[in-house]
Amino acid sequence: MASIFVPSDFSKNSVTALRYAIQLNKTLKYDLVVFHASQISAYAIASAGTEKEKKELFRQDEKDKHEKLYDQVLKAYKYWGINKMPPNTTLLVEYTPMMVERSIEVAEKQQAALIVMGTHGATGITKFFFGSNTSVMISKSGIPVLAVPEKYNIRKPEHLLFSSDLEKTQSEISQILPLVQALKARLTVLYMDYGIDLNTKKWEDAEAAIKKLSYKKIKLISRKANIEETLVDQLKKAREKLKPDMLVMFTRERTLWDRLFMKSKTEDLSTSIKIPLLSFKKK
Repeated sequence: MASIFVPSDFSKNSVTALRYAIQLNKTLKYDLVVFHASQISAYAIASAGTEKEKKELFRQDEKDKHEKLYDQVLKAYKYWGINKMPPNTTLLVEYTPMMVERSIEVAEKQQAALIVMGTHGATGITKFFFGSNTSVMISKSGIPVLAVPEKYNIRKPEHLLFSSDLEKTQSEISQILPLVQALKARLTVLYMDYGIDLNTKKWEDAEAAIKKLSYKKIKLISRKANIEETLVDQLKKAREKLKPDMLVMFTRERTLWDRLFMKSKTEDLSTSIKIPLLSFKKK
């Protein structure tokens, strides 16, 4: 069975991610897998002189972290009025110095359909894009990654906003659609028109692809974009007007979308996108 995979480092942002995953799973009804990549200092390992002492160090660390993880996950369930750990919840603890890489391996083994992670502390979305575990996860994971701002006021997503370049509309919507349908949500496909690469055929192909779908809560719209303004600021305006509950994007190397997005100042990033971001790797 498919699962939602939540890496936890016991931080406040991982609490938000857990709560969001549990709320989301009320509708999706997947298995929930919560994974802690344990870190033990090199000094502590070196201080355990014998192999027996090292084995005991790792055993005790795993035991302590598992108990801590159990408490964290149970509290997250209780937040939603669920007082007992559901049987479809799996808690995993493993020592590894390669948090992101091992998390992806475990997520794949657990047949994860989605990885849910929080963005960090006061810097929020800034760390999401600049050097955080979440950004590394997005760059390396073939599994979609959902990043949830730490201070996000959690609610069921009823409207998803997909910022698209219309290059592969049909295949990309097909990847988003299972989640949209399960949530019975609306999907708005937004094209930011910079006046440099949109042609009539591409727009018509996108319209035709959407019309063929049996799911009808999908709308294609365009907005005139300004090359002098960061995409983050323009998406902020779109968010304020369209009021989505989630932003969806596909990432790949060196696209216009990526260059416009990544050049945004960190202060813009940290204050602008205040809703969850669902990222797929562009094929």
